[in-house]
Amino acid sequence: MLTILLGAAAGAAPEMIPVEVFEAARDARPQDDATAIEIPLRDGGTFRLAEHRGAPVVLTFWASWCGPCRTELPMLSAWAKTHPDVEVVAVNVDRAREPAERFMAGVKFDLPVAYDPDAEHLGRYGVQSMPTMFLFDRAGALAWQHTGFSREKGFTELDAALGRLR
Repeated sequence: MLTILLGAAAGAAPEMIPVEVFEAARDARPQDDATAIEIPLRDGGTFRLAEHRGAPVVLTFWASWCGPCRTELPMLSAWAKTHPDVEVVAVNVDRAREPAERFMAGVKFDLPVAYDPDAEHLGRYGVQSMPTMFLFDRAGALAWQHTGFSREKGFTELDAALGRLR
């Protein structure tokens, strides 16, 4: 199987992403059938976007080797506590759970965690870099997406996008 090396945080092993995932990501159209999102949750069960109609939903894709994710996830956890009307789920894309579990042991955040180890949603929604965040409106339609994280900007862009939903 051909793979592409996606970069790694200093000292961490690089994550290998299959070429076919990047090809799917390049051609992905996130607005197509967004409600089909079904992702297994860390604590059991399945997150289904369609079950959260009526509330805005934020999905943020992250990986254990992602440097900016170490800052984004704890800050997003704090943000979520001030926005109880918004459902927030952190979607891990590591191929195995062990690196994600080590990451979560060192980086404390209180968000539901879902796993996408086969990169199904990573490819479907065009995620090519970590972190990547999606905001879905109350009807489950994609309303906004953003790649990267800046401590200085925090979630001002997310707040603005959320404000446009109201």
